[in-house]
Amino acid sequence: MSVQVSVVAATLNEIDNIAQFIDEVERSLDGRNFEIIIVDDDSRDGTKEYIAGRMKQDVHLVVIENPYRYGMLRSLKQGIEKAVGEIVLVMDADLQHPPSAIPALISRIDNGCDIAIGSRYIDGGSAGDRDAFRAALSRGAEFLAHALVPSSRVTSDPMSGFFAFRRSLRHDFNYRQTFSTADYGAKILLIILAENRHAKVCDIGYVFQSRLRGRSKIVSGTSFLKRYLAELFEVMKLERRYRRMD
Repeated sequence: MSVQVSVVAATLNEIDNIAQFIDEVERSLDGRNFEIIIVDDDSRDGTKEYIAGRMKQDVHLVVIENPYRYGMLRSLKQGIEKAVGEIVLVMDADLQHPPSAIPALISRIDNGCDIAIGSRYIDGGSAGDRDAFRAALSRGAEFLAHALVPSSRVTSDPMSGFFAFRRSLRHDFNYRQTFSTADYGAKILLIILAENRHAKVCDIGYVFQSRLRGRSKIVSGTSFLKRYLAELFEVMKLERRYRRMD
């Protein structure tokens, strides 16, 4: 039986969360033929040892170990390129993206959407508890995406890292050296939207959870802004390229 769903997550020092994450994802996909692809970015806290050991006994688990830290964006690309499921679902492994919301995303694909995006900004969604600075930074990044990248306007949450898409859609991440070298950005959704401007996109509200264990890897302040703007300009060029091809 062919794989129906490939869940892709990148890990960096998530030993406190990884077992629960895998358990909850597997429960959410009960009754489906699925795989969970975890790309470990050279964790030093026991994460990679745990998933390597669990893979020997868990038929659903596929593990990719990076020999050094590639960054979130490149790690997710590795996982997506490895996926064989008809639907690919991307999420974080720190439980801030609730595995209980996976069935809703998959259902929207089953019912005709090409890309289903977990949104914090529609009915049923919430960005959770965060300080005013983080909130302003996130909404500012969302505004810039909508202003500069027209393909991002189909969703209320272009910054989402929790989404599913049909694997048959375009997802070529190596068209430029910028997107094939170490990149610590995490806006892979923007790339997929730019490459698939005519896809049917659906938003599903979800509640972004507070991190209970482990340390956040989020980059903030001027470092975030510089990286994000560089990503946006590359996505703008990518969107123009595919507009000419269509």
